[in-house]
Amino acid sequence: MVLDAMRLYDYFSSFERVPAVPIVGYPVLVSQNLDTHDCLMDPEKHAKVVEYVKTELDIDALLPLLDLTVEAEALGATVNYHGHDPPEIQSTVDVDNILRVQRCGKIPAMLKTAKKMLSLANDLLVGFFVTGPFTATGQTIGLERLLKLILREPDKLLQLIQIVTEICFEYAKDLEDAGVDFIVIADPSSSLVSKAQFEEFSKPYLTQISKGLTIDSVLHVCGRSKHLLEDMVETGAAAISIDQNISLEHAVSATPKDVIIFGNYDPAKLLVEDPLTIRKKVIDMLTSVKHRRNVVSSTGCDVPPKTPLENVKIFIQTSKSIMR
Repeated sequence: MVLDAMRLYDYFSSFERVPAVPIVGYPVLVSQNLDTHDCLMDPEKHAKVVEYVKTELDIDALLPLLDLTVEAEALGATVNYHGHDPPEIQSTVDVDNILRVQRCGKIPAMLKTAKKMLSLANDLLVGFFVTGPFTATGQTIGLERLLKLILREPDKLLQLIQIVTEICFEYAKDLEDAGVDFIVIADPSSSLVSKAQFEEFSKPYLTQISKGLTIDSVLHVCGRSKHLLEDMVETGAAAISIDQNISLEHAVSATPKDVIIFGNYDPAKLLVEDPLTIRKKVIDMLTSVKHRRNVVSSTGCDVPPKTPLENVKIFIQTSKSIMR
């Protein structure tokens, strides 16, 4: 680890200003004319993207490109890569074949990328993404099929999610062993279900990962997840990451003071707004919570590839100008 066993709260609460860690990466590919497929398969290129984010955007923690297809591909799904865009699932796996597929994919390349990120981090924490089991299951068998199984064959779905959880956890442990400082568990599909369904089909498996790791985890559930805030904290995650559908002030008031809150500028607005508007809205977003040591200024989800880097810079610079 870059900073020996440092916890997320200790790190981010030590800042005398608001820290800034937007979920950004793909706009760098556009600016540098890099291909998504090449970057995700080539740790050297991937690490150069992260280095650009570090040096040119001056971010407060390092993250790789967000890729929600890693675990599904390892379970046999095929992936489509298009230009500078995030990869998408091209074909899913039949439910009955998950146990028999050959586990493969780009996990080895990702682990090499993590190690290269550590070499350039200096005093910054290094995080890495793992897909949450519920979302990864949907990526593997198809989201529509996943939601149907909740209603029609819940026991079968629970068995599938446990299989997927094993892949997710193995990947997270490999990243921990590689030396990363924290894991971001990205589970956007969990926002599609009720609180009761989350507690049955997602929360236990997120908890398995969070509590099975030695390092801290961040649980990212974008979408309408206000009804899940308490359960998200109870997974054991050291931090939660929310999107613009939840008031940042509400999230801060509804969660323990020692749980870091990442949030929550609308990434789609960063794509189209002018710098002056962004500056004003960042100040508005953070003013009421700036005194809280557990707030990290971030985006509600991944910043779109065509977002002007100048807009991202304004977001980060404005966030970092706000003193606690």
